[in-house]
Amino acid sequence: MKTVRICSILEASMKRLSVACLALLASLTSLPMRAAQQPPADAKPAWSADLNDVRRVAALIPGRRPLRVNILKFAESHRTKNFVIKGEAADPGTQARTVFQVVYPDGYVMVDAGMDLTVHKLIGRGAEEPYFAEQAQQVDKALRGARAIIFTHEHGDHVSGVIRTPYLNELAPKTILTRTQVRTLTTTPQFPEIRLTDEQAQRYRIIDYDKYMAFAPGWALIKAAGHTPGSQMMFITLDSGREYLLIGDAAWHMDNVRKVTGKDAPWIVEDTAAVSDQLKWLNGLSASEKNLVIVASHDDDEHKELVAKKLLGGKLE
Repeated sequence: MKTVRICSILEASMKRLSVACLALLASLTSLPMRAAQQPPADAKPAWSADLNDVRRVAALIPGRRPLRVNILKFAESHRTKNFVIKGEAADPGTQARTVFQVVYPDGYVMVDAGMDLTVHKLIGRGAEEPYFAEQAQQVDKALRGARAIIFTHEHGDHVSGVIRTPYLNELAPKTILTRTQVRTLTTTPQFPEIRLTDEQAQRYRIIDYDKYMAFAPGWALIKAAGHTPGSQMMFITLDSGREYLLIGDAAWHMDNVRKVTGKDAPWIVEDTAAVSDQLKWLNGLSASEKNLVIVASHDDDEHKELVAKKLLGGKLE
């Protein structure tokens, strides 16, 4: 798999290097006095992204861009808000279990694949929570009709639909997993029920990239390890010019983004430094990019609002 490279990033890096060299030469005589003021060599963010670079990558593949983005909720988990947003009161809340459908003029791509009832019960950790069988069947039907299936990350409620499925022979050839997602699923899966053997993993299409990757017309993948090692965000520009950023589980609720505050769920192990950097970036985008719709996978409140505003379609096609 060829890794996407962006010339503009290299050029910008060279310019910064030149400026840094000139600044170093100019300050040699005062180096002892200034040295204590310099930041440590490893003082860099745990995660970063540049939206302008992402936009350039999304424009690399020619062709008609998507027409719309649809969402479907197939299950719910009931979590008090203190688990979802650190420091919040233990008020009741609903986490939507969802899939997304990105519709092109000549077909569609599914983002995430849902889960069966067994994995839903594992996610619920013993609690009886709503599972909508009719909607789950709609997810299965949409997966079978998709041109491709890709994932925000490798947790059971997102990937089980292409692992624990009677349609595996049909779905695997068009299912796209990153190498990191495969590594998690073969070595340290969220549940043993979704573990892949090395031989099973080879049935899927495996990709790898450094930071960004052009995936389809108007669509860029953004590597965003943090919630899981294989997490990635999806930047999508519609034919209309409207932009979307599907952020997976970087935030469980948009209040995580608004307050730049992470989760406090003891059953989830994250790279908290990376997630914190992601929340800071998303918070800045939400304030400055009015044409950008940021969508968290589990924020039931946000989904209802976006469907009401017709920014998301509320059913699969």
